[in-house]
Amino acid sequence: MLESEFERREVSAQEGYARWADYYDLEHNPLIAVEEPHVDAILARLDVETALDVGAGTGRLALKLARRGIAVTAIDQSAEMLAVAEKNARRAKLSIDFRTGSLEDGLPFRPSQFGLVICGLMLCHVPDLAQAARSFWRVLCEGGYLLVTDFHPDATSIMGWRTVAWRPEGLYLLPNMPHTRGDYLHAVEQAGFVLLDVQDVPLRAVPPGYLVSQSEIASERGDTSLCLIISAQRGSGSSDG
Repeated sequence: MLESEFERREVSAQEGYARWADYYDLEHNPLIAVEEPHVDAILARLDVETALDVGAGTGRLALKLARRGIAVTAIDQSAEMLAVAEKNARRAKLSIDFRTGSLEDGLPFRPSQFGLVICGLMLCHVPDLAQAARSFWRVLCEGGYLLVTDFHPDATSIMGWRTVAWRPEGLYLLPNMPHTRGDYLHAVEQAGFVLLDVQDVPLRAVPPGYLVSQSEIASERGDTSLCLIISAQRGSGSSDG
């Protein structure tokens, strides 16, 4: 079927990921394709023993961390996505503490509990970046690391792209908040983090075969950023929240 023949429906992030759960790991996601090499390089430089994966989804990042021998806790608001993550962990014989919960309700963990907080491709659905950054700061120990990846605001503002769940019966359009690149950086710094690195990964970095009309996009809009990656460290000060 052509995209124009699919039913298109606006849904909440929770409903969208519930419907997407069984198909999410089967897709060739260009955003993940450009994100993962940078994440792997950053994680290779970090020496941590505990980690919290916020918005863990089907466990892609949580499993990556657990394979390195890190004690991982993973939280997501979607029970459907976490069910897939738990199956993936069992299949890989990895022990991960899975929790169901929403970042917007606050993270149900002790202060200074983790050495790393990682949040992959989900803050674009969260209305309050400042509250999210303060929550990350609270649960990190002094000197702990924060790694955030997301759908770059330029991809939505310039390209007009959305987070879309594809299902056989149609397309489900998830909400993307109108955050700017500056909003992300401001929230992280205001929470008390020291920025270590910010990467704007362009469309031209997408491997062949992931995008329709990829050569045309690369020639005309190849410099447009697709993925935003922020790494930061928790200082000794206190969060302003």
